[in-house]
Amino acid sequence: SRYRKEQKMESIYHDYWQQELMYQFLVEDKCKKKAYVCSPYSAEDNEGMLQNMRTARAYMFYAMKKMNMSARAPHAYLPMLVCDKVPNERALALEFGVNLLTRCDVLLVCGNRISNGMVQEISNAAILGMPIIVFDDMLYLEVQKIVTKHNGDKKTVKLESNHFPMSFTNPISYLEQAAMFK
Repeated sequence: SRYRKEQKMESIYHDYWQQELMYQFLVEDKCKKKAYVCSPYSAEDNEGMLQNMRTARAYMFYAMKKMNMSARAPHAYLPMLVCDKVPNERALALEFGVNLLTRCDVLLVCGNRISNGMVQEISNAAILGMPIIVFDDMLYLEVQKIVTKHNGDKKTVKLESNHFPMSFTNPISYLEQAAMFK
């Protein structure tokens, strides 16, 4: 069961995991699938948005280490370059995200809630006919409905329970705690 798997989980996050994540972009591995990480950026305050940026990087790192994918999450880094509150900068970031999505092989729906921005990313993936992997069983049907609403095939949406940390709102602290109780 899921709980037995959780007890055996070891933390992949070490002091330098973010640096290791950046190295994936220095070498293009044509054998690795390119994954677009779809997770919440919006939050009630700036601290929440910063946490969501770090969480997006954690999803990228997990996809790299455990799923052998080259993961991209524009909201993990772009908010450091453009201001979401300035309309033309937000438009630039959204355009970049759509462009990046078209260059990916799969959309990973991470976390346990769907934000408005995520609805747009899922819709774009549906229009492209892109495979979509969902990690939270409560979001699975919701994602299928979004795909169907945009004339996509709900069969492109797969529920992946083997990588359940991708459904957590804070995979880093979860995996750190799991490692302490081994």
